[in-house]
Amino acid sequence: MPRELTSWSLTAISLGALEGGLLGVIVKNQFDAVASAGLVNLAVAVVAAAPSFTNLTSFLFAAHGAGRDKLAMLSGLMAVMGICLVAMALPGRNGFGLVAFCVLTVLARTAWSGILTVRAAVWRANYQRSWRAQVTARLVRVASLLVAAVSALIGFMLDWHADAFRFAFVLSGVSSMVAAWVYRNARVRRHRQLLAAELAEQNLEGRRLSLAMLQRVLRNNTDFRRYMATMMVFGSGNLMLVPLLVILLNEHFTISQLQQVMITSSLPLLMLCVAIPYWARVLDRRHIFSFRAIHSWYFFASSALFAVAIISSQALLLWPASVLLGGAYAGGHLGWNLGHNDFSSDANASHYMAIHVSLTGLRGLVMPLLGVMCYQFMAEHWPDHVEWVMLLPLSLTGVGSVVFVLLHREHSRRAVTQADS
Repeated sequence: MPRELTSWSLTAISLGALEGGLLGVIVKNQFDAVASAGLVNLAVAVVAAAPSFTNLTSFLFAAHGAGRDKLAMLSGLMAVMGICLVAMALPGRNGFGLVAFCVLTVLARTAWSGILTVRAAVWRANYQRSWRAQVTARLVRVASLLVAAVSALIGFMLDWHADAFRFAFVLSGVSSMVAAWVYRNARVRRHRQLLAAELAEQNLEGRRLSLAMLQRVLRNNTDFRRYMATMMVFGSGNLMLVPLLVILLNEHFTISQLQQVMITSSLPLLMLCVAIPYWARVLDRRHIFSFRAIHSWYFFASSALFAVAIISSQALLLWPASVLLGGAYAGGHLGWNLGHNDFSSDANASHYMAIHVSLTGLRGLVMPLLGVMCYQFMAEHWPDHVEWVMLLPLSLTGVGSVVFVLLHREHSRRAVTQADS
């Protein structure tokens, strides 16, 4: 546990520089003069959505990691992420620099996607189901504080000096490299048995992760299929939100870069730290369907308040909306990391996480870009009503929340029926 806490804390410093909201603000403000507004807005969507769409590579990492040393793989990915962060401090403020910054962001986030995929098996092996969420919450709580602090610091540096953020990116990269060195000496309980079970897994054809495997798992596991389908709708609304916020805050409100970073990144992460112990207790006692039936409405409330604030041009409402978003992030972080465990076994936990992460990547690739394209369309045809684009993510989040309630009720009825029989 001490090595876990140390390494993930160091990694959190790196993630502070890779926060989607922060990167969106950097691109929108630092590269606004190097290309047309439409192209810069699409670049904002790319860097803000990179934490999600890079998860499409999860299949590759899960396939490569099956039966391989988990500590060596995780530490190697941390080192790659650190190298990318250092390189992100180098691009100039021109067209090539914008492209390089976006590409390096995607590479760094791809490494983090691999870390998430492999880490799922490590946490399942090390922590029992009855208190896994609370242990995860402890790690996430410390990490979220550091991510929030780093992103806020970089936001302050953006207002202080245009190029000061580059120094922070170098330090964040070095932090990730140190985390890699620390984690090599961590421990995975029953590591050899875990690797043998992964190689012997027959239902998912061992290491051969593919679209056929995805279809087979979703076809055979009805509950997991319904969970993933609902997450596609619900998560699509959430993924549209931040890129649209970055653009609208910059173009329709006269607030500083630090305030933009605080609203889209730092404040939600601070609230995540406060709220995550509550959500950990809820998740430890409930099935993921029941958990999502409660938690999803926090995202809906946040999206609704953001929509009201932007449509009515009430900047003060942005702050409580950001607080609600942080509370929703807290539960979402736990549900996203641990929810698949209610459907999987020890041997195929990494595979289920790979499916979950990859489907997140699919909607992360499409939905933020779709949201920005809708914004651009409205800006050209209805420039006086462009703020109403906020109703799009709100609608998707609302539909997903309703479906989670229905899934919870059905699951509860089945549990009662099985208990009676």
